[in-house]
This record gives sequence, C-alpha cells and structure tokens, in this order.
Amino acid sequence: MPDDPVWLATAKTLSAGRRIRIECCAHDKSLMVSNEERGYRAYCFRCGPRGFVAHGDFSIDQLRRRREEFALLQEANVRLPNDFTTEIPPNEAIWLYRAGISAALAKHYGFGFSPSLKRVVLPVYSGERRTLVGFTARSTIGAKPKYIERTRSPAHAVFTADSSTALPATDDWPEGSGPDLVITEDILSAVRVGRLVRRCVALMGTSANEHQLASTEGCRTIAVWLDPDRAGKTAAHKLLRRLALQGYKTIAIRTEQDPKRYSNREIRSLLSST
Repeated sequence: MPDDPVWLATAKTLSAGRRIRIECCAHDKSLMVSNEERGYRAYCFRCGPRGFVAHGDFSIDQLRRRREEFALLQEANVRLPNDFTTEIPPNEAIWLYRAGISAALAKHYGFGFSPSLKRVVLPVYSGERRTLVGFTARSTIGAKPKYIERTRSPAHAVFTADSSTALPATDDWPEGSGPDLVITEDILSAVRVGRLVRRCVALMGTSANEHQLASTEGCRTIAVWLDPDRAGKTAAHKLLRRLALQGYKTIAIRTEQDPKRYSNREIRSLLSST
C-alpha cells in the first residue's frame, strides 16, 4: 500500500474539526488541511482543491458519536458532554490507574466519563469559583481522534495541580532546593508531579504563550519536564531558552517515559537530583 500524501498524513494527525496550513505550490503555507466531519480535505488557495478522503465506513453508533464530537467542538461556549459523569467505568478507569491516578484522586479533580463519546473526560477549572475553561476527552478504545480538546482561549489552556493533594514529603524540601515550579505537557503528569512539588502546571500540549507563562510569576527556579517524543523535546528546548532569557533559573528534566509513568519515589528522586 503506497504511503499517504503529505497533506493526508498531516490531516490524520488533526483532532476532529481542526485544520492547519502547510506548504503546497509555494513557501507561504497556502494549503489548508482539515479533518472534517465527513473526511480529510486539502484545499490550496493558489492551485485549488488538492484532495478529499472519507473517514471510511462507520457504524451507526460511531456516526452518532462523531456528530456529538463535532457539536462540542463547534459550540461557542465550552461545556462538558451532556452525559458527563464522575462515575468512570472500571475498563476506562484503568487508563487513569496506569498513570498512578487513584479513584479518590480522580474524584478530587472532577475527572469523569462520557458514555456517548466513550472517552474519559478531564475538566480544567479556573479560580475559586471553579469556572470551567476547558477539557480533554481521551479515548481508551483506540477511537480516532484519540483526544478531543476544548478551551475558552489559549490564555486558559493551562491546568494547575491542586496543592492540597501534595504528599507530606513535599514539606521536606530543604530551603532553596528543588524547583519552585514544574511545567509538564499533559494533565495526568501534572497531577502526579504536583503531589511531590510546591507548584506544577500542564500546558495541555507542547506550546506555551505569554498568558500560560503567567503561572511562573514569583518563581526563581523552573523545571521543564515534557514528554520524551520529538515534539516534546523540541518544545522543551524552546521553552527553557525562553524562560532563561526572562531571567529564571531553569532545569531540564529528560526521561525515557512521560512523567506520569514514574512512581512517586522516582519523581521525587528526579526532581531532587537536578
């Protein structure tokens, strides 16, 4: 079977409803690639349509779920799925358990499940009033796209670990040791690392804008611990350089696995050895 064209391979990496511009017949990214409800599409603003590939044959249940996915993505306001529940079925909860997230910890953060989307849902709240500013919905059965994400705006796309969940060992950091803040890539990693440090945030992705970096205020030493894939490494390098230029002392934590895959003792050891 021949490899997918570049535009199609790119389109398959997009979440439902998302689009991106890439190069085509010039160097100004004139090709719009999108993952639409009916399939993957490419249109060049210079040379016209470049192709369309249907998602394939779906069952009635899959079609219904995709309609609900797109409805969530297209709404102006961020909301949780109508059938959202904090009662996560055991088969889906295994994904959380493997990341070291207990049922009690999941309940504390308001993590839940959507039967219609068949995804574990991780809400992101802001402020004392716990205003919903976004969520990540993750498929545990291999559905595409794996993640559905919504945020009110890039300024709100940051998850902060609750300091009340920190383990007693957090109080044992000697004065002036350890990072004041750890920045991770995903929510579950932030929850795990946040149990061992004073402050931890997740960017919900690999990019960081000035609004997200507002969480660094009042910090002296910042550790960046993103995922070990190519995107994570590239993003970590850029973020570390940006923070260093702003005058922060930075620590690069590089591991073979995501932060959430390590035990509490290993996380503590990695942070204290930097």
